[in-house]
Amino acid sequence: MITASHNAPRYNGIKLKAAYGGSALPELCRKVEVYLNDNELQGRGPNLIDYETARDKGLITRFNPLPDYYNHLRSLINFDIIADDPQYIVVDSMYGTGRGVMRGILEGTGCEVYEIRNELNPGFGGVHPEPLARYLNALSGAICMGKGTMGLATDGDADRIGAMDERGVFVDPHKIMALSLKYLAEKRGLKGSIVRTVSTTRMIDLLAQKYGLTVHETPVGFNHIAEYMLKENVLIGGEESGGISFQGHIPEGDGILMGLLLVEMVAEAKKPLSALVTELMEEVGPAFYARRDQRLGRPVSKQKMVDYLVSTAPAEIGGEKVVEVSTLDGVKYILADNSWLLIRPSGTEPVLRVYAEGRTNEMVQALLEYGEKVANSAI
Repeated sequence: MITASHNAPRYNGIKLKAAYGGSALPELCRKVEVYLNDNELQGRGPNLIDYETARDKGLITRFNPLPDYYNHLRSLINFDIIADDPQYIVVDSMYGTGRGVMRGILEGTGCEVYEIRNELNPGFGGVHPEPLARYLNALSGAICMGKGTMGLATDGDADRIGAMDERGVFVDPHKIMALSLKYLAEKRGLKGSIVRTVSTTRMIDLLAQKYGLTVHETPVGFNHIAEYMLKENVLIGGEESGGISFQGHIPEGDGILMGLLLVEMVAEAKKPLSALVTELMEEVGPAFYARRDQRLGRPVSKQKMVDYLVSTAPAEIGGEKVVEVSTLDGVKYILADNSWLLIRPSGTEPVLRVYAEGRTNEMVQALLEYGEKVANSAI
């Protein structure tokens, strides 16, 4: 897959996928890297041919994946439920490959779909194509103008999901994953393990405890979630960035699939999305979340940073005792009230990420301020 994913166009590159639809395993990636290095050393050698020549030789096949994809989605989403209570939806494709897909499959359900930023634009209109609140002013504006009663946003390659309720309030992937788990377990009666990354909400853990399900925590990156999906029965797997998948689908995040599941959930409940979020917060909340990214001017030694943050771990933050320090990916301080702070270098760009989840906005701010201060000391 040639894509910049959720990043700016200058990050355009290659994602290598395996036959099962998820990220290729490290050993396969290494084989491809060997070929790439050989090609670079040999110049335009036997392994490099023009696109047209490759097509003529049958090495590249062009096809339309949508018919098969739509058939697969119909096996995972209950469109009868959606048709019983059609929704008014604004879809923001952020100029990415998701454009037109949700509207196409929802035709015939009675849903009214209003699309924005659905043109082909390799520069993403100058917008960072990541479905986060700060990049979704256009979606919020469309909802506030009465174009829909819920909003769905997908990133550049449509493997991530973000949402907005009927008031134009952002519903982050943490809440989307928790709502999805609640729906799949309670309404569909499904079982299986749950996989979440180290940067994903602990609301998932509280729900899993209620349903008697096992939770696996992984480093950031859907490839780690995919490993579990390939070897055991996983009910749902996801990460804070919005990459989420569930039982029956390929081991890869899918913004289209999760957007449609949200539509099904709202239709089944016959309540607005804001009401579902309120009920979730009453059950396992409150949960407030924020992330700050610090651009790095020079390379960072991840191991040195980890060693420093572990050796200087605080006894408490924001008045809550630190009960656990995890080094699964970066350093994560877990507090007695289930609040947490995570500090880790990004794996895709020169950025240090500071994540925090707390029971109050004040706690989140305290965590972020501590995290930024100690992260600057570690760099």
